[in-house]
Amino acid sequence: MMTDSTPKVFISYSHDSTSHKAWVLQLATRLEGNGVAVTLDQWDLKIGSDLPHFMESGLSESDRVIVVCTDEYVKKANAMQSGGVGYEKMIITSQIMKDLGSNRVIPIVINNSTFEMPMFVSTRLWLDFSNGNYEESYRQLISDLWGESVQPRPPRGENPFNRRPIAVDTVVFDIPENFANPSLDSTVTFNPTLNNGKYWVGAGDMAFELSWSKCAKGSIWIYNRQESIHSLRIPSNITSIAQINNAECSSFYNVEDSTSLKEGEVAVLQNINGYYLALKIESVLYRERNIDDKDELIFSYSIAAAKSTSLTHHV
Repeated sequence: MMTDSTPKVFISYSHDSTSHKAWVLQLATRLEGNGVAVTLDQWDLKIGSDLPHFMESGLSESDRVIVVCTDEYVKKANAMQSGGVGYEKMIITSQIMKDLGSNRVIPIVINNSTFEMPMFVSTRLWLDFSNGNYEESYRQLISDLWGESVQPRPPRGENPFNRRPIAVDTVVFDIPENFANPSLDSTVTFNPTLNNGKYWVGAGDMAFELSWSKCAKGSIWIYNRQESIHSLRIPSNITSIAQINNAECSSFYNVEDSTSLKEGEVAVLQNINGYYLALKIESVLYRERNIDDKDELIFSYSIAAAKSTSLTHHV
């Protein structure tokens, strides 16, 4: 059953040979099977029918016109001949001029030794149905007829230079005094086995909740599970906070959940308010078992002011 959204197509072609007529019939049949309403002389034109009327009504009532550009079709169209091809060309040309710039006409190429187009559609994009290109070209054709994109446009992101805060509710912390440092730049020494490994740096919108746990000798686990943290990234070939001139660098490795940091390594975090923090592991010391209260983590950090992505001014 045909609906208003059903694409309607008229196929214009030349009767080059019996095999070519069979090829066009096969294409039309496949299009019908994919929901396209096809007007084709082989099943719509009856003996005694008015040929000009069939062409005029078929072309005017169709949404799109498929022009099958064989060598013979191009020859007839460019020679200004009368007959079917010449008459259809005249009607199609008139419609193109009336709606200049439309994409109603779809030239397809088969049995065309030079890939030359008829002059009246020479500026149109065309599909190559020759050799091994049939299936890919048919996929593009049926997608276009149904208004679907073979290669969808990716979603457009935001301006990377837009420093607007990420729109989220403010997180309120209940911070133990011994596990917080409100400074923007400092070095922290604390025991990562206490307070569930939590330590807060910065204050207000510039606060960062850091989460740690023990790892192998000389290294420590850092987590990206906290409600206040938007992202955790690891820069490559960076050994100093002052080397970071773009905290959004695409080469930085994104950490989904957790990663281990060795002494001397650097990490970059962004909180949900859009501020950036860079930290460096200065020292990790684990005592013998059963005396975890003597473990020690020392890290330095800097928080970039005004949502800047650069920490090069920090030392």
